[in-house]
Amino acid sequence: MKKLLLLSFFLMLGSLAAFAQRSLTGNVTDEKGEPLIGANVVVKGTTTGTLTDVDGNFRLTVSEDAKVLIFTFTGFTTQEVEIGASNVYSVSMAEGVLLEGAIVVGYAEQEKRFTTQAVSTISSDKFKDWPVMSPQQLLQGQAAGVQMVNSSGLLGANSVIRIRGAASLSAGGNPLIVVDGVPLNDQNMSQTQGAPAGAGLNPLMNINPNDIESMTVLKDAAAVSIYGSRGANGVILITTKKGKKGEKTSINLDMFTGFSNPTNLEQMMNTEQFTDFVNDFQRAQGTEVTDYSSVRGDYFDWPTNVVRTGRQNSANLSIRGGSEKTSFFVAGNFMRESGFTIGNEADSYNGRFNFEHEANRFVTVGANINVSSIDMNRIGVENNTAAPLTSSYLQLPFVLPRDDNGAFVNTGFIQNVLAREELNINGYNTRRFVGNVYATFNLAPGLTFKTDWGADQFGTSEKSRTVNLFTPGGSAYRDLRTDNKWMSTNTLNYTFEKGDHAFNALGGYAYETSRFEQVFIAGAGFASDGLPNISSAATPTSTDEIGSEWALESQFVRLNYRLKNKYLFELNGRRDGSSRFGADNRYGLFGAASLGWILSEEAFMKNQNFFNFMKFTASVGTAGNDRIGNFTSLALYGGGADADYLGLAGLRPTQVPFPALRWEESRQVDLGLSMIFLDNRMSLDVNVYDKFTYNMLLSNPLPFTTGFASRQENVGEMSNRGIDIDFNVNVINKSDMSWSIGFNAGFLRNELLNLPESAALDPFDNPFIPGSAAQRAVAGRTINEFFMVRANGVNSQTGDFEWLDVDGNATTTYSANDRVYVGSAIPKFVGGINTNFNYKNIDVNALFNFTYGNMVLIDGLRFTENILSPGFNKSTALLDQWTEVGDEAFVPNLASPTARFFNQPSTLQLQDGSFIRLRNLSIGYTVPQRALGNQDVIRSARIYAMGQNLFLIKAKDFRGPDPEVSANGTNNLVQGESFFALPQARVFTVGVNFGF
Repeated sequence: MKKLLLLSFFLMLGSLAAFAQRSLTGNVTDEKGEPLIGANVVVKGTTTGTLTDVDGNFRLTVSEDAKVLIFTFTGFTTQEVEIGASNVYSVSMAEGVLLEGAIVVGYAEQEKRFTTQAVSTISSDKFKDWPVMSPQQLLQGQAAGVQMVNSSGLLGANSVIRIRGAASLSAGGNPLIVVDGVPLNDQNMSQTQGAPAGAGLNPLMNINPNDIESMTVLKDAAAVSIYGSRGANGVILITTKKGKKGEKTSINLDMFTGFSNPTNLEQMMNTEQFTDFVNDFQRAQGTEVTDYSSVRGDYFDWPTNVVRTGRQNSANLSIRGGSEKTSFFVAGNFMRESGFTIGNEADSYNGRFNFEHEANRFVTVGANINVSSIDMNRIGVENNTAAPLTSSYLQLPFVLPRDDNGAFVNTGFIQNVLAREELNINGYNTRRFVGNVYATFNLAPGLTFKTDWGADQFGTSEKSRTVNLFTPGGSAYRDLRTDNKWMSTNTLNYTFEKGDHAFNALGGYAYETSRFEQVFIAGAGFASDGLPNISSAATPTSTDEIGSEWALESQFVRLNYRLKNKYLFELNGRRDGSSRFGADNRYGLFGAASLGWILSEEAFMKNQNFFNFMKFTASVGTAGNDRIGNFTSLALYGGGADADYLGLAGLRPTQVPFPALRWEESRQVDLGLSMIFLDNRMSLDVNVYDKFTYNMLLSNPLPFTTGFASRQENVGEMSNRGIDIDFNVNVINKSDMSWSIGFNAGFLRNELLNLPESAALDPFDNPFIPGSAAQRAVAGRTINEFFMVRANGVNSQTGDFEWLDVDGNATTTYSANDRVYVGSAIPKFVGGINTNFNYKNIDVNALFNFTYGNMVLIDGLRFTENILSPGFNKSTALLDQWTEVGDEAFVPNLASPTARFFNQPSTLQLQDGSFIRLRNLSIGYTVPQRALGNQDVIRSARIYAMGQNLFLIKAKDFRGPDPEVSANGTNNLVQGESFFALPQARVFTVGVNFGF
């Protein structure tokens, strides 16, 4: 009986114990919904826990008094979830600031944890649903040490990108851009840019931003030397989206619509203000007063009539998925956009097909194909007084565009821009194919061979037809250009891991060649303005055909060794042969060595809880630059009228040879520190670098007795030193709320160290190279120094405008001999701030970018603030005049002799270019699954709204359309100058995204 009672007692205790426990189940995924395999699920304060299975599911028995579950996974931020009444928990974990996994580097991928290279990666999560036409815009403010300047608000305009400063004077300055292994051609393919060597069209406008999976910026020598000859300016690797093997087919449809307006317009005088101002000035100066009585009642607001509300409409459809051995991604995009100025429209069509198939366990084949077409209506831009906004600012306010019958009228020297844009043809069409096919062979365990064949086929067609308003005639031209590149890359990759040792070796051979061809024809004298084709011109004015070709042959190698997962070593080497150099110096050798130490893996770091990860890196190496003309080292001859002799056809020398021409090189040293701390919530990356450029490719002046002005030589040296900082923090990371903030900044100090003896000397005996009338590269200073007369402003006692002479003394006499160095166009630092906030189904994202410490020249102010000339309209800023003693005015006394020279080139037009801009702000709402109902069609739905360039904080006294300017595009010698550049567009869009 006692035994029976004892047994009953223990059974009762067991029942109570079982009753005091509960079983919890759930699923753990990342933010994209992908299951996390092996995630830790632990009851807080205990050792009770489990791991998720291959589907991300878990089952855990806990006591009734368990309060909180802790979820951890390497590379993701720890998340705590309170245990409530429910027994089922679905958890979406946010990636921590340290991302485990592969990052794209040259010709391969590396684990971010183990890389010794200085790279910045911008994933598609950072720019999803951005309504942009160009991938370059996705870089702005998102990578430390990268300066991206929009050259204009013109649709399709190129952007200036500098990675750790300009590494050359006259060779190319933009980075090499590689899309899925295909290096892109990026030369100017347009005739319609107003400025010589102007901004040009954007070489990336044919790439659909929706197709991009990630953009990786290679910055230090360890990262770029594998690209050898083209790595001096940095490299941007663009990886497009792919499917996944075994992935269920999914369809994504994204559509948005929006409108745009200019962020700023100049305020110009109306008829009454203009006529009164001109008459007041004439009376004050004692000259004949113009009688404006007949036009005083006429007024036409030209600027507001060339500006409109721009429109954006886009539809993007993508399909991705895969089977057991095959993956695919197919996408198509259509975007129609009209700019905020009349005559500026663009329609773009883009299609992509990415495919990979595992034929057997030895062979995998694949392809990445992109085809695109863009049809544009173009307008003039920089240095073009016929551009809509430029013309509208300068046109007199009482000049009307039409007569009483509604017909266009001749408006004189400043052409009738409304008539130009309605009657003229200025079309531009591009067709582009970028793609590659490849095969990977598994030769042995750890040993693979890959052969890759790619192409970049680019064709443009430009048609211009200008009519005369009153008499038949006019002119026209047709410009056809093609730039067709073919390339082949073959690599052998070996990976070996055993115990504490890991080794990887990559070797390869690459060859690429590109041929550029242009046919240009022009004519004038048309019998009727209804005849658009050049064949109808009575007088051919130009018939030209140009062709050139270049080739590059390369061998490269990279060796990686890792010891105990904490000591890292890497060597890179590349040998490039370029057809652009002399036969004796065609080949160049480039290389880099780097090492890393993962300090957090050391035993003495194991007992602390502050640092989750810490790594030191160091690298040194070289890269090159061959971005010059195709035949610069050769003796060239030309025919044509200039070579005729006594009426007979002949040839004449056009270029002096320089067979010793060789590679321009940059040597870079980089020291880096990467830290993750506070439970993977914060990260800090700091890189200090010193980039030294030597044997610079430069057009060196020759004595006139040679018959040539200059020739390309290797002369001069330059230094870029700086610090890149990248900081990220996950402020809040809960199951229904998250908030992260990122900050990056790049500090740069540029110095031109020396120039050849043949360089000109400034008044202070400093050698310099002129870039523009106001800017020059000066030994001992930066390569973008402004050299101008200093404006001292209006003397409040005398009413005279004053300048400073070379010694800093005030003077009322303007003289170009008083020019001094007044600042650089190179910012002291640039960067960005981004923040991402999610609450349940709502997401809010914002991106700011900033620039500090640079000067910009708004040269159009010399025209809009011209007191003397009655032939141009004037800015309302001129109404702020000195009239009596003590006045603090912008404009001198109109009777002062200095009023006639008020607008001469000086620091009056030079502005502080510092700014901070809210580049993007988006708000989205993801429809809950329960609201979609029990159906199998719509997998997800999201609506969003976005604003771009919503506000701008700039220097207090800044005058001009926008501090973000670069009229001369990629020209290294001229930065930060503007002549009536279009301001940036303020864009508002709304869109929907459906997943099926």
